[in-house]
Amino acid sequence: MQYDKVLDITLEVGYRLLENGAEVSRVEESIRRMVMAYGQSHCDVFAIPSCIIVTAPDQAGVSQTRIRRLHARETNLGRVALLNNLVRQVCSTTPTAAEIESSLKRIADSPVFGVPVQLFACALIAAAFTLFFNGTWADAAVALACGILMKLAMHALARFQTNPFFINIAGSALAASIAFFAVRLGLAGQMDKIIIGTLMNLVPGVAITTSIQDTIAGDLIAGMTKMAEAFLTATAIALGTGIALSLLRLI
Repeated sequence: MQYDKVLDITLEVGYRLLENGAEVSRVEESIRRMVMAYGQSHCDVFAIPSCIIVTAPDQAGVSQTRIRRLHARETNLGRVALLNNLVRQVCSTTPTAAEIESSLKRIADSPVFGVPVQLFACALIAAAFTLFFNGTWADAAVALACGILMKLAMHALARFQTNPFFINIAGSALAASIAFFAVRLGLAGQMDKIIIGTLMNLVPGVAITTSIQDTIAGDLIAGMTKMAEAFLTATAIALGTGIALSLLRLI
């Protein structure tokens, strides 16, 4: 494979890893191993959650650099696992660029959970956590409905490319409002348990975990960035719930 193509294709694999929620240390190590598998003597990789920079010397000893900016991320650990397998395959068999591109296309086209499955999962999580926090079965039933309606609202907002911060505010406000009216109407008895159970769907657990992993691995900038992202998500949840309850109690 030509030198320029090696940098381009390995950067693309690293970009897909970062895009789907892989930790920064995994992205850097994957790119470094792939570049060196094609005979390059040295490779420097710098990645943060929004950017990847790859530098390596060419056959003449002149450093070549590639930069890729990442504007949006999601968490898809299934695709991360598939990309990890691709990285191992690249390092062991050094396939052609066309073969790697074909594998990347298959991974990109791999099925994801549809909206009905996401609604079911969100409802189940809300009901289960409500029971876990000592809520009643009536509270769990209301939380189940809360989870479905909250996910529908957030999915609709995401289709209009709304900022995730405001999506979390709207979702938590809706969940708090439904719980408030359900208790007022006598459908449930513990509003706090319903709200907490439903909002567990929004808790940024993966972001917190990967931020700690990156910090321990020495990637302090990436760790602090992801921790700040998790903090903003938690702030949005608190704001949405607090605003909704404050306004509703005036009724």
